[in-house]
Amino acid sequence: MNGFERRKEKKKENIRRAAIELFQVHGFSKVSIGDIAREAHVSHVTIYKYFGGKEELVRDIVVTISRDVTEKARAIIESDQPYLEKIKQLILNKSSIASQYRGELIKIVARDYPEIKRVTEEFREREINPMLDKLVEEGKRLKYINPDLSAQSITYYFMILRNGIYADKELLESIEIDSKLAYDINYLALFGLIEKQE
Repeated sequence: MNGFERRKEKKKENIRRAAIELFQVHGFSKVSIGDIAREAHVSHVTIYKYFGGKEELVRDIVVTISRDVTEKARAIIESDQPYLEKIKQLILNKSSIASQYRGELIKIVARDYPEIKRVTEEFREREINPMLDKLVEEGKRLKYINPDLSAQSITYYFMILRNGIYADKELLESIEIDSKLAYDINYLALFGLIEKQE
């Protein structure tokens, strides 16, 4: 990457960061391109040139966050850590991201923007689900996950949990601001209520 491309990427990252901060404080609908431009110390034209508009900027932010999350998850899953340590790291990573990006961005994806929701669903299908399948197969092989459960039933189980969380605004907001609650819910999703007895 040459100097021009590095400066361009740095400018784009500053715009993303400014937009995230403003959306979290003021809400998506109340933030204008002008607000983002002022916060990022760029012109309106620069934002339109790099992103096209506010919804396209949000889509770019969501894809960027999704890639970052995926790479961190991939590093954990492909590491040599013991299986339960991988699970713990994935839960902590997910809880950290939920609290880092709490507020408008998660709601935007979960609610009224079908194009952004479609992008995240496609990303999940293409990138995240294959990694989770690999993790589940490793868990079955190591006898942490019931080998009789089908991959489809496990996929549906996680879909039910995710859709249930996104369907309840109060629950979603609680998870966004309380990282311990986010950790506990993820733990319950993976290990259930019963403490394993030796």
